[in-house]
Amino acid sequence: MKNKISYSIETLLFGIENPKGAIEQVLFANKMAEHEGMPHCNRLAKLTFTDLTVNRALPGAVPLDETLILGYEGWSDSTLHLCIRSGRSACKIATGSFPNREIEIYDDYRHAILLRKLSDKDIKEIFNHVWDNMELIQPNPNPIREDW
Repeated sequence: MKNKISYSIETLLFGIENPKGAIEQVLFANKMAEHEGMPHCNRLAKLTFTDLTVNRALPGAVPLDETLILGYEGWSDSTLHLCIRSGRSACKIATGSFPNREIEIYDDYRHAILLRKLSDKDIKEIFNHVWDNMELIQPNPNPIREDW
């Protein structure tokens, strides 16, 4: 029997009026937002899996850095993208829209060669968890971290 996926979510943006974050992650999120036709990206969070093989490249292949949730949250709707960021490239996993809770899982992810991929059920679980707990991906109201 397959174990349930275990992960934590860390918001990567700080500040209320004009959220900021680590330069390389914010630049990546803005490029993805532009590519997806979003006005801007106001949500950015990192998923860290207990199983370190999830979304990791095979040994000897290009290393993959992190799994991110990025997107735009408006007053009554949101569009979120789950993707893997890697240096100069990315692999889109899925896009979800709220309030209708529709999820599109991409073939690029299904065909990617990784040590362990998320199942469709895992992806739906992640989106539902985020939609039920949107505060997890909202920018931290505290000032920007000093360790950047």
